[in-house]
Amino acid sequence: MDKLKILVVDDESRMRKLVKDFLVRKNYEVIEAENGEQAIDIFFSKKDIALIILDVMMPKMDGWQVCREIRQFSEVPIIMLTAKGSENDELMGFDLGVDEYVSKPFSPKILVARVEAVLRRTTSSEGEVINVGGIELDKTAHQVKIDGTVVDLSFKEFELLTY
Repeated sequence: MDKLKILVVDDESRMRKLVKDFLVRKNYEVIEAENGEQAIDIFFSKKDIALIILDVMMPKMDGWQVCREIRQFSEVPIIMLTAKGSENDELMGFDLGVDEYVSKPFSPKILVARVEAVLRRTTSSEGEVINVGGIELDKTAHQVKIDGTVVDLSFKEFELLTY
């Protein structure tokens, strides 16, 4: 099975590296983005992001806006990783559809445990592969096959198909 892809979005390169190092040790593939606009571009160009770890305070587009944009089209699990730890900030995150909220400073081992817990909950509840007739729909890989041939769909087309 391919490694699950996790998008780590933070404007601090050392924070991205720290998170990446711990996730790679657990056999995840990590894709990095340094701002919200880059995160949106990466998310919609790659069709198989399994989870997003998202900072709130970033240049160009903050984490709240990134979450809003993604939630219009996807239920991909999102973990907010931020220095904004007030109750109101956490509640706003959950209102926007965030799955987990981790305040900085944090334990990287606990973050990885939360990533694994969120992925366990979200992948087991959806069912990974659906077969109907000659059509195979893989929700984790965001891939569709007809009679074994991969069909290239845009992100939005895939989301509509799985609706």
